[in-house]
Amino acid sequence: MVKEWLRKKISSKFPDIEFDILTPPSFAKASEGKPDLGDYSVNLAFIVAKRDGISPMEAGKNLIGEFSGDKEFSKKFSKIQFVPPGFINFYLSEEFLRLSLETIIKEGDKFGDSEAGKGTKINLEFVSANPTGPLTVGNARSASFGDTLGNIFKKTGYEVRKEYYINDVGNQVNKLAESVKLRMLELKGEKVEFGPDLYQGEYVKEIAKEFLDKVVSEKDIPGQVIKAMTDGAKSSAKKMGVEFDEWFPESRLHESGEVKEVLAELELRGFIVEEDGAKWLKINDDQKAVLVKSDGSTTYLLNDIAYTKNKFERGFTSALNIWGADHHGDIIRLKTGVAALGYDPDRLEILLHQFVSIKEKGELQKMSKRAGRFVLFDELLAEVGKDAVRFFFLTRDLNTHMEFDIDLAKKQSKENPVFYIQYAFARLNSVFAKAEGTRTGNADRIKEEEEFRLLKDLIKLPEIIEDISQNYQVHHLARYALNLAGDFHKFYEKHHIIQENDTELQSARLLLARGVHMVLRICLDLMGLSAPERM
Repeated sequence: MVKEWLRKKISSKFPDIEFDILTPPSFAKASEGKPDLGDYSVNLAFIVAKRDGISPMEAGKNLIGEFSGDKEFSKKFSKIQFVPPGFINFYLSEEFLRLSLETIIKEGDKFGDSEAGKGTKINLEFVSANPTGPLTVGNARSASFGDTLGNIFKKTGYEVRKEYYINDVGNQVNKLAESVKLRMLELKGEKVEFGPDLYQGEYVKEIAKEFLDKVVSEKDIPGQVIKAMTDGAKSSAKKMGVEFDEWFPESRLHESGEVKEVLAELELRGFIVEEDGAKWLKINDDQKAVLVKSDGSTTYLLNDIAYTKNKFERGFTSALNIWGADHHGDIIRLKTGVAALGYDPDRLEILLHQFVSIKEKGELQKMSKRAGRFVLFDELLAEVGKDAVRFFFLTRDLNTHMEFDIDLAKKQSKENPVFYIQYAFARLNSVFAKAEGTRTGNADRIKEEEEFRLLKDLIKLPEIIEDISQNYQVHHLARYALNLAGDFHKFYEKHHIIQENDTELQSARLLLARGVHMVLRICLDLMGLSAPERM
């Protein structure tokens, strides 16, 4: 990776300086009225000037002289330039880009692989919806993000286990079981009344009818309800292309005695306060959180502390949880509990995904799980398809609210970003079919601006992937794939790949096309999207 090489090279020359490397968009060009940002930009001159008490201009001049005199820099960069107030811009050479294409083709599907995460074992928990209703569109957002992040972790050398936590104990589960019992009585002809805290969705009626048909006894209803809801979640995840390595039931923690053991350990360590018949975890001087209620039942917090300890005891280096935004207040409580047990709280990371609104025909849909008014995970998949669901959720930062536009997701045009990417892939397949039997040559004939723009796109993939493995900004991969597809379409519309009278040029452009095709496939695979042969 050029970015990694540049960082190591500069650090070897200036080991006492911390600096940033920016990677401006490859399409930014002064000729289009945009600032000439180079391919990589380093804020080094400003920092050196401040350290040495000289002007940034003088520091920049000295730095350019040092870099330009280094043969290793000359092999990669055609120009190194100072830009006020203190940036050094690096411009990749055409020859280096041509050579990079041959390396990319040689690496094939392994292009972008690294060992950045070697030795790190991650427990990646996502979706983990309460089994009190079918999965909704919010769960689909978590599924898209978590599954893609897990794929990126694997490509960068991490050992990853994707896990779904089943909250199969507690008051909410009891209320769902009670809701099903009442519906069963109603189906038998009895008149029943539902309290406002019970579940009234159509799915409750369907479960009740199924239980009547199976002749499920009343004592078995709670367990059978959990099984039915978990089976539904597994089915939805499979339709989404998400395969969990582990479906971990909360009840396992209670049956093994792990919850009681954790409570006893917290008490022994002096982190428990007893008030009003309940047991509380001390968060700080002003805050505490209940672990055991006055009726003796445990809270989600105590169970989650025990679950996190279980993950660490299973040998995971770190635990990464992806939760809904409504769990914001739970983060400090869980981290406090983990730290109270003697674990480094930084080994636990919690990402929150913001709420999702569904927009159809210009109107936003209202959703409420308890009242049974919500857009289901399965309904959205049936309406627009797996690829659109996954990609649309991947285009936005996890921490931003978003509207899912169903009408846009169903469009078969370049306005729909996932269609636009897949169309580029299918277009490439069409080119290869026309050139069947033609061998790809070397990259010497590559010289057009649009060709070099594509080459610059291609070499950035390993940097994008490794950055995401560190910062979890999965939407950068979606944007990268969309930008690459757009640059290919622009190239394709301006230049012919298939040549009637110039076989060398055709061979060079086929080589470039192979590189784009391969990188697009890697992106599609990481995002869990299909790679269509034709469209």
